Amino acid sequence: MKKIQGSKTFVTTIRTKGNSALVQYVDDGVLTRKYVPAAKVSDGLVPDEVLEQGIAYGYPWEEVELEFDSHQLADEMHQVDLWTVEEVLRNPQKVQAALNAILANGLSKILDIARNEKKGVKPHG
Repeated sequence: MKKIQGSKTFVTTIRTKGNSALVQYVDDGVLTRKYVPAAKVSDGLVPDEVLEQGIAYGYPWEEVELEFDSHQLADEMHQVDLWTVEEVLRNPQKVQAALNAILANGLSKILDIARNEKKGVKPHG
């Protein structure tokens, strides 16, 4: 976000309830949502100092670490019988299947985080 005094950021208002507005904007290339005072939103602009003090909306997914390495990729590609670049180019759906298999663990991790967050359980580590 800009740090120039008196500067403003373009926002999209998602919804307004009472004195509060949920706004969406891009902060350093990341799509972000925050609650801010509705009165501070004017012509799609919000002062940067207001955004800095806004209440974050949603889970900080950027903090979730998903891991896989090139060995896993090679193994899954071979499991779906992709060995050459020609086979990859002829069968992009098999590439998707290999990536889905790799990301299945990531999906489980994301769902576990969501379930624990809903229960109020803080992550370990």
